[in-house]
Amino acid sequence: MRRFLLPSALAVLVALPLVACGGGDDSGDPTKFPTSTDPAQAVPTGQRNTINVVIAGSDWYVGENNFVFGITDLKDNPQGGAKATATFFDLRDPANPKPVFTAEAVASAPGVGPKVEVKHANGETHVHGGVEEDRVGYFVTVNFDHPGFWGLIVEATLKDGTKGVRDVGFQVNAKPTIISPGLKAPKSDNLTKKEVTDIRQIDSGTPANDMHDVKIKDAIAAGRPLVVVFSTPAYCTSRFCGPVNEEVEALQATYKDRVDFVHIEIWKSFEKRELSPTVKEWIVRADGGLSEPWVFVVDAKGTVYDRWEGPVARNIMEPSVKAVAEGKTR
Repeated sequence: MRRFLLPSALAVLVALPLVACGGGDDSGDPTKFPTSTDPAQAVPTGQRNTINVVIAGSDWYVGENNFVFGITDLKDNPQGGAKATATFFDLRDPANPKPVFTAEAVASAPGVGPKVEVKHANGETHVHGGVEEDRVGYFVTVNFDHPGFWGLIVEATLKDGTKGVRDVGFQVNAKPTIISPGLKAPKSDNLTKKEVTDIRQIDSGTPANDMHDVKIKDAIAAGRPLVVVFSTPAYCTSRFCGPVNEEVEALQATYKDRVDFVHIEIWKSFEKRELSPTVKEWIVRADGGLSEPWVFVVDAKGTVYDRWEGPVARNIMEPSVKAVAEGKTR
């Protein structure tokens, strides 16, 4: 959905300094707006800075992006169940922020829902679901048309009825710094469970999941669509790795006849801080940093079809998984 920026959101961008711009006093008077009418007058005071917005991704670039953010209250407690509208701003002229795109965000809640007992191939059972319902990401598909500094304003109504508006700044790169849609997927020679003496060498989850039977290079050579999830269930600092793995496993149960599924553990050796070679090929950024979890969908031609970073659930991923299962390609 495309529309002009709501006056209240534009007012907040004018009234509040963007996070990446170095801070300031949020309670001060709004900066003079470069028009004959100051729209800040229309913003209810009680809605300013009643929420926080946390960008949950690290590799935004010119082109189409699956942009994700989280919402917290002022005590940094995550807020699920919100209705959120996101507006993106061109900030090339800081004195005249230009609204470019507005859309309703789609909530993504990995691991949230009733507990379900799942039996794994090794006979062990594992309970999926039951994660705290407020651990939610909010996704918007947005196409950035130039690199540089951008702004985001989120207008949200929380599940308790609280209304809030918050802004944040972020950087858009000219090109992606890791593997992205439209690029050929690396033909990785990842280890499978047949090649290790202990599954814990390639899966820190308890129990291990059932996504360690296929080499990425073999799936690509066979023309099989592929889903690859990068995560470290036992060591994940974001706390989303296990729940995201479960969401991918749920997709595997539905599409495994037509799509191969692979889980890649981040660390070859956590104790030695030695990364998996496949991780180096896929998700280490140009600056040497990395984040997790990541999920990639690869089509039958070996081209990355889609990707997501952070708290992604089945409702966000399934349209792309279904598309490659049906033979669609980039």
